[in-house]
Amino acid sequence: MLEAGKRRVIFLHSWYTHPESRSKCRGFFLRNFFLKFFIGKTLDGMRMSEEYLESTEHLDYTCIQPAHLLHGPVTDQKFKLNDTESCVPDAAQAINRADVARYMLDVLEDETSFRKVRAIGVGEP
Repeated sequence: MLEAGKRRVIFLHSWYTHPESRSKCRGFFLRNFFLKFFIGKTLDGMRMSEEYLESTEHLDYTCIQPAHLLHGPVTDQKFKLNDTESCVPDAAQAINRADVARYMLDVLEDETSFRKVRAIGVGEP
């Protein structure tokens, strides 16, 4: 990217990349089995890449962490954001892929989203 003169990148990760946020996951099976045994290593790898991004100076990144992805249409729901944990406790545990794409387009040139690892959600829990 340096050679091409580009700085802006957007990554799509997941809720619960921070291990300490996993205890906030609603649902016994999801928290104690799915996160731990099925996707825990993948989430750990995502967190490692986030830590690497946070150590760089040459990228204007936004790492977007949506909840469970659904196939529904785009909506006009207001996004709930969390820059300090990798989940949004006061949002639903699922979001339409189309809404994630809408958010990605919204922040593409928004400098307040540069160099952020941001969990997003919509709706109520």
